[in-house]
Amino acid sequence: MREHSSDDGGPVAYQLSFFCRSGEARGDEALDRLLDYLLDTGEPLVGESLGPFDDSVAAFRLGTKSSTTDWSVADLLMLEVHVGVAEIAESVIDTSPNDEHGIWGCDLLAIVTLSGDKPDWPLVNRIWAAAVSIWKAVPWDESSGFEIAAGAPQP
Repeated sequence: MREHSSDDGGPVAYQLSFFCRSGEARGDEALDRLLDYLLDTGEPLVGESLGPFDDSVAAFRLGTKSSTTDWSVADLLMLEVHVGVAEIAESVIDTSPNDEHGIWGCDLLAIVTLSGDKPDWPLVNRIWAAAVSIWKAVPWDESSGFEIAAGAPQP
């Protein structure tokens, strides 16, 4: 993964998307499942729920908890989950108009947004590994497209 910077050298927001087949009916249930997996498989986390949103969308601001405080070791990232084939169809078609990457029919789109001076890259890798493990996620970003999968974290 690459960090993105603005023309003046400062950091800008970076988004990493995961196209998934989940069978999840609600965004909050899908997000809970992902958060439970993360809590069971790594360092403690800190964060806050964002919302409320409709049934198809859930979001959480999240970071890896410091071992000495209740604060995050890096800038908090945003984790969004959108569920439903119809709800994410436009994103699916825009990123893979001819379905070269087998994402048509996906029913969950998870989006990680990083911003700030100290991105939590280890947490991004945990989320990536979790999404692949739970839902066989296919990663995508604006600069690398589906080529980003070549940098996938190892389980």
